[in-house]
Amino acid sequence: MHTSFTGVWVPIVTPFLAGDAASIDHPALARLAQHLATQGISGLVVAATTGEGILLQPGEQDALLATLRAAVPQLPLVMGLSTASTHDAVARARVLSRLRPEGLLVTPPLYVRPSQDGIRRHLEAVTESADLPVLVYNIPYRTGCQVELETLQQLAQDPRVVGIKDCGGSQERMQRLVNETSLRILSGDDAQNFMALCLGAHGVIAASAHVMPHWHVQMQALIRDNQWHQAREIADALQPVIRDLFAEPSPAPLKALLHADGWCAPEVRLPFVPVSAGLHARLMTQRQALLSSAF
Repeated sequence: MHTSFTGVWVPIVTPFLAGDAASIDHPALARLAQHLATQGISGLVVAATTGEGILLQPGEQDALLATLRAAVPQLPLVMGLSTASTHDAVARARVLSRLRPEGLLVTPPLYVRPSQDGIRRHLEAVTESADLPVLVYNIPYRTGCQVELETLQQLAQDPRVVGIKDCGGSQERMQRLVNETSLRILSGDDAQNFMALCLGAHGVIAASAHVMPHWHVQMQALIRDNQWHQAREIADALQPVIRDLFAEPSPAPLKALLHADGWCAPEVRLPFVPVSAGLHARLMTQRQALLSSAF
């Protein structure tokens, strides 16, 4: 399957059984994926941040991929890969290479805060071991380190390093990523998706695109057609729910909203905890507002 790494990608949640966060609800995962596939999205990211990937065992991650392959064979699947150890990341990349996802979404090493040379060598080792398309996942507020532009330019010399999911950056950084690298640029900060797309980003990886996914798809299409005013109306309508989806640690707010729509149980794994009563009430209000809107 040829994958362009553009458009709207959904980092799909990992549903757990009601009252049992130790067990994955594979039928719920399949139903949710099949719904999302009808909404015009470009692909799914599996076992990444929103999917609680770092809290899953490798066998659980592999089972997610198998379920999604069977449920939505038409959609490309990218697997998340996050660890502090290059040795462990390389070993995991070799396993994933045999499962043949359409790509890997790879963070720099967590927690250890390596130098740019260490980040580059870590990502190069993973890319070489997997021999799959790699998206760099730059999320400094989780990893403690930033993948700088010059490091990305060096990594992009390997054609297997195809893109970046960039989170929490500035307008200047987004413009430089678009204009000074050959990578596919995917916005990973939902509140900044409209801005990023207007600046030339190729797509988004958006947790909030679980909710009204066709609006996210439509917004990007309108921007592509230079219909800025209509696109901004959608962005403005989505902004309140995006704000609430990240008011407490994700994905608990998102799972609460998906539970209200009947897609999955609200369970999350520790150290995530369920949303507070106050945020839950706000989310239900936002849900009703979205359902009453139309574009």
